[in-house]
Amino acid sequence: MDNIKIRDLTSLAKKRVIPISVLVEVCYKCNENCIHCFLSNHTKMGMTLNQYEKLFDQFVEAGTFFVIMTGGEPFLRPDFMQIVAAARKRRLSVTIFTNGTLLTKEIIGNLKALYVQEVHISIYSSYEKTHDTITRLKGSFQKSIWAIKELSRNGISTRIKCPLTNVSVQDIAGLKKIASEFSVEIQFTTVITAKNNGDKNVHSLRLNQDQLRQALLDPEVSEHTDKPIRFRENADYLPCDTVLNGGSVDPYGNVYVCNQWQVKGGNVLQSSFGEIWKNSKAFHKMRAERLKDLNECKTCELFQFCTRCPGLALLEDGDSSGCSSVAKLIAKERRKLTLYPKQLHIFSKI
Repeated sequence: MDNIKIRDLTSLAKKRVIPISVLVEVCYKCNENCIHCFLSNHTKMGMTLNQYEKLFDQFVEAGTFFVIMTGGEPFLRPDFMQIVAAARKRRLSVTIFTNGTLLTKEIIGNLKALYVQEVHISIYSSYEKTHDTITRLKGSFQKSIWAIKELSRNGISTRIKCPLTNVSVQDIAGLKKIASEFSVEIQFTTVITAKNNGDKNVHSLRLNQDQLRQALLDPEVSEHTDKPIRFRENADYLPCDTVLNGGSVDPYGNVYVCNQWQVKGGNVLQSSFGEIWKNSKAFHKMRAERLKDLNECKTCELFQFCTRCPGLALLEDGDSSGCSSVAKLIAKERRKLTLYPKQLHIFSKI
């Protein structure tokens, strides 16, 4: 399926409010203890295999095509490959987010046999000591790098993911070199978010002003365009289109439009995923909001430079309809650099 067909499919899903792509957190438990992690605990293992099988049936009924499986560290579950197989049995496309430290040749062979769509592995530095300091797990760098090499060798589409911290931002070139060496994609993020319980102590790891400017100037880190986004032209659009075609399920079975936007719509142990997605009052409220309803955005001179996230605005600033302080900070730097973000894709009309 080429990009044009996927784009058309996504557009149709938005119009019909179909949760085409759902993220599933199969556990919160993790063998690493990263200094920037947004999880406030690593103890919950997740639902049972049987419950996930029923959930995947509900996904198919709801029109889901793509499932992203993550944790914690999903491979800590002894039944995780069975969960993957259950999703693939139902012809759901599977992408896995992992740190890669628990992968073996046997597991990678099974992933290949199941035709897993993509595997994303977190790497925080090209220097072993720095990476292991961030993960707080000795030997994690070597294991993660081995996993990337082996996945690539087996023809499994692989992507390095790297949230940039003030500890690692000077190593962007080294991280790109690793991606190039193994012929894999790399994806950077410039925001370290508060923990899901609102704890902002991890903000101390965020990029300082100079580091942020350096990152924004790199098109491989932060895509930009020369075309500004005008508020008035998009006033009737939704602030974020994940409310139309997204979806997220945590280890407890709680359903959200996105794991970043922590407003619960229901629980799959009590109602079906499709019923929650279509009938949740909380989700209906989100879908009714338009850019013109965001009072602070209406008059903000930074709008055309801003990539505001409603979930992050709620988590860090207490109001999903209000200003996101970190988005505003980044927008100010973009304005100084005259760099407009490729943001229009997040706006949608039903």
